[in-house]
Amino acid sequence: MANYYKLTEEIKTFILHQKMADRNLSCRKLVNLIFEHFQVKLSKSLINSVIKENDLSKPVGRGRIKERTVFRQPVEVPVTPIARKEVEFMENGGCFFLKMADIRLALTSKLATNLSANFPDISPHRLQGVLETLIYSPFFKNKKSLWSLIGQEIPSEALEQYAQQLAKISLTELNNSLLTQKLIKHNINETNELHKECLLELNTYIQVNFLPPIYKVLGLSAMQERFYCLSAKIERRPRLLRIQLFYPASFSWSNDVVWQEDFAYAAQKVNKAEIFTPENEQFWLNPVVRPEDEKTVTFR
Repeated sequence: MANYYKLTEEIKTFILHQKMADRNLSCRKLVNLIFEHFQVKLSKSLINSVIKENDLSKPVGRGRIKERTVFRQPVEVPVTPIARKEVEFMENGGCFFLKMADIRLALTSKLATNLSANFPDISPHRLQGVLETLIYSPFFKNKKSLWSLIGQEIPSEALEQYAQQLAKISLTELNNSLLTQKLIKHNINETNELHKECLLELNTYIQVNFLPPIYKVLGLSAMQERFYCLSAKIERRPRLLRIQLFYPASFSWSNDVVWQEDFAYAAQKVNKAEIFTPENEQFWLNPVVRPEDEKTVTFR
């Protein structure tokens, strides 16, 4: 039985780019590559169906050399793997709301696919990590916490390479492409605004889909103050990513009963939505926020 729920847009993009880079790459080899990059096990038949749907199947018989097309394999700084701990703590763990919204919308995955032609030296998986880094980074001083959120460490060289190539894309071309595919709703006036626009899209999704209607009128800074700034304890269990959020001693909403009820409402909406990480772990958000004095952790 094909596990279609495991086939995310990010993995599909990865399959297509790997196959375009090497048309002789077998489905068996792709099974191993996908597991190596995403810790997800897909069947050969499911991978083959993706390849066939995009007309990348290897022709039967001996092909003529003059008809072969050579694709350049992306050359980049190797991805630094994130050590996965059974239990870890992070600042601004409330940003997992944004991560879950991104997964539901497949925003950074679609954006990476859309921009991939302009970044031939950056793989789609790395490009998505760069996009996530630039979208979420306004909330983080601790890079280790940011890497934990996005699942990979993005070196400064990759960010610089991306910035240089992004600056070469005309705003007209970029806006037309993004608006046509409905990845953003407004024209951007400079390329750096792309990441802020994506952040606003994710924030809007959270307000509309995870919270009571009254939250639709709040700005991004208010959402940061109430939710995204909360620290987190993350527990990894088989097929489950359990998130417990904590508030600091000076948190102004700690004694607000309405806010507590609204948070519990959001947690229940998230848990019922059954959102999965690329590693096939379901996000589970504890509906009660606890004070930070219940845990002992120092962010460095």
